[in-house]
Amino acid sequence: MSNLSYLIPILRVKLWDIAVPYRYTDEWLDIALIASIKALQRWWTNKYLVDSTNTTVSRNPDIVFTLDEPPVIETSDERIVILMASIVVKEGTLENSAWSTNTWRDAEYYVSNIEGTKSRESGLKRDWDELLSLIKPPQKRLSSGARETFDFGADETT
Repeated sequence: MSNLSYLIPILRVKLWDIAVPYRYTDEWLDIALIASIKALQRWWTNKYLVDSTNTTVSRNPDIVFTLDEPPVIETSDERIVILMASIVVKEGTLENSAWSTNTWRDAEYYVSNIEGTKSRESGLKRDWDELLSLIKPPQKRLSSGARETFDFGADETT
């Protein structure tokens, strides 16, 4: 378990995984929390760092934080980490269920599990919308080339 395991109960509530036996194990939710930190590193310019064993998250010493540790994740950032972890879990669940999404009918019965998939997709969209309302995504840049200044009309006395 990582040092983010204190966020697992909050993630369970977000995923509505509150009935015992749980749908997701603590280990899987812990992995989702680590994956969310890794996914957010570009968004936050490496505000939080993950060690090589994927078990310890630490604060980047080059960044000034408003509150001291503990906890590792600043309170104002916890919701963002939870949302990204929820997205990680739901995207995996959605992909797994995509293969079993089908409908069939005969003369008497009609069976469809497409509505369950639509519900998961709308939940995923709500998570993305909330995440984007809390944090600005990294900008895509065409190149990272150096800026050059051009001196038009410079001294042309020859």
